[in-house]
Amino acid sequence: MSVVLSACQNTPPMLTPVFNGVNTPVVKTAEMATRLAEHATPTPVPSATPWPVASSTPKSDFIQSTHGFVNPLTGLYVDKPALLRERPILVKIANWPGNLRPADGLNKADMVFEYFIGAQTNHLVALYYGDDHEHVGPLGPGRVVDARLTEHMQGNLVLASADSVSESVLEDFLPHRYTMRGFAPCPGICTETQAQGGNTFVDTSAIRAFLEKESASNFTPSLFGLAFSETAPNSNDQALRFSYMYADFSVLDWRFDEEQGNYQLWQDHKLESGRYTLTKSEDRGTGEPIAFENVIFLFTNYVNYRDAFYDINFKDGNTEQRGLLLRDGYLYHIRWSAADYDQPFLFYDLDGEPFQLKPGKSWITLSTLDSRLERLDDGAWDMQFIIK
Repeated sequence: MSVVLSACQNTPPMLTPVFNGVNTPVVKTAEMATRLAEHATPTPVPSATPWPVASSTPKSDFIQSTHGFVNPLTGLYVDKPALLRERPILVKIANWPGNLRPADGLNKADMVFEYFIGAQTNHLVALYYGDDHEHVGPLGPGRVVDARLTEHMQGNLVLASADSVSESVLEDFLPHRYTMRGFAPCPGICTETQAQGGNTFVDTSAIRAFLEKESASNFTPSLFGLAFSETAPNSNDQALRFSYMYADFSVLDWRFDEEQGNYQLWQDHKLESGRYTLTKSEDRGTGEPIAFENVIFLFTNYVNYRDAFYDINFKDGNTEQRGLLLRDGYLYHIRWSAADYDQPFLFYDLDGEPFQLKPGKSWITLSTLDSRLERLDDGAWDMQFIIK
């Protein structure tokens, strides 16, 4: 299949399919359950020694000056400080098949996590902490990774459905902290009529109240540790365009908008001729470009239990994990870690100092250890998703 290229700051390259070679043999049901439990059990790494400055617990003066006023995930002041004392809401959003797009509410999220689901495609998990949105979706099916992300971000999870294995993991590790279509009433989770499209959407404020009533918990999240600065760190690597390619029909293309100071998302779009082009992704409700101040790629350890059934081992406590970060038109090589299974992801420069994110929203892609980065031109990069 060929790609019709759209004009932009840097012309995207011809994209070719990425081989999705999975060499892991089919695992028997009993063995898969054992391996899944090994990775899903929240066991902290006892010997983990973070860098002296890489603690997930910030200094006390930082807590006193920001807690209750500044969102620790964005570095921005919030209009509803009370929300920062409640668990974040994580909403699973379907990004495939392509006719489910455009998504609604991504620009309202503090963070969006993106990960591979098999067949060279991806899904999203949008996190709402400092603000709510009344129409988030389309709601997607759950995976084991969603439970992991929800634990790390100390949140509550909303999903459309789950297979028996994923639901078992959710029930074991997120009791009273997740809900699905059919279990929470509208306006928390509402499904359109078939005439309207038949998709399901979430009102995060309503679902927040529903889950709070269900859990009857007084838990207050502690999501501190990220650092923010309006001034970008020094970098010699300009990044005006960054294409992340699962295949020639599955592409996320990030283009820096100098006027807005953020990265706008373009995605694959199938034409009637059977060819593909890259088109700007716009919010379903507002029509505004989907854009984020920080775009982050974390190299992670995918675990394959069977065909199209993946988990991710985040190696909690390991401070040497690699990553890439885009902000203000530049690319940075970083390190990342989470201190424990229920602690947020933190980012560091190569000297072990907290990396200064740009105040605003972050898009976090969970890539593989084998994914390949290539500089095409000044300011233009490709990264091919490769899983072995």
